[in-house]
Amino acid sequence: MIYSVAVRVVQLFFDVVILFFLFAIIGAFWGRNTNEVLHMEGVSLYIHGDGFHTELYLPVKDSLGIINWMDWFDDSTIRNKHTNTTLINFAWAEYDWTLAGVEQKPKGIRTTLEIFFSPRNKSVMHVQWMNELWPLKHPVTVKRYLSKEQYLQLIAFLKNGFVINNDKPAIRSYNGYYGWDYLYLSNRNYNSFNTCNQFTSDALNACGVRNATFSPFGWGVFYQLKRHLRSPSTTSSSYPSPKEKDGAVLPIQTNELPLYH
Repeated sequence: MIYSVAVRVVQLFFDVVILFFLFAIIGAFWGRNTNEVLHMEGVSLYIHGDGFHTELYLPVKDSLGIINWMDWFDDSTIRNKHTNTTLINFAWAEYDWTLAGVEQKPKGIRTTLEIFFSPRNKSVMHVQWMNELWPLKHPVTVKRYLSKEQYLQLIAFLKNGFVINNDKPAIRSYNGYYGWDYLYLSNRNYNSFNTCNQFTSDALNACGVRNATFSPFGWGVFYQLKRHLRSPSTTSSSYPSPKEKDGAVLPIQTNELPLYH
């Protein structure tokens, strides 16, 4: 009897896993904003990541004068440390998993199981102040230009992800992974259906950029972003000049970082 129940539980588990990956594949192929019109100028947006994680790079102060992110965060500690920074990186992550990584603690089985099975895990906004794109192990970068209207929509989406105290984002920790990144409390719930990559897709959806309907994995995000493209890759000469407006500069290790326009 016990053996029979155990077998059924294992079968059910694998059925759920198979269905999850099936939904992920369908969601990657099922695009939103498929009629996106590509702009040749505007506010630079870089979608950067690998098969596991994706994040967004924006100018700290855009050329259209829409927002200065340094003013919005209004944090003297960060302002003094990153006065001349040109790029800001937004990502979203599960709370316990991220704190364990930052504090160099082992990620326990309980934390892992909660990510997969609990629908209401706490989360953090991971914000980095940088001058170049950080080279991940298997990096891919897609660039878009946003119109003023699109950028305002993206700004609203990003701001809505923060817990606000005293008219400022509530910071959780000044100690990140690298020394230029910070963790803020987020009001969104993290789970296996709402991951960091789904956050990226939803951010793109909010501003009218083509994206995957369901994208728990990074490859789903980039599959839809590259559907407009005919050439699979470009050389490092296609990178924007360091003099380009909005603070975009040459990513390091450019010979290893394919950039898609």
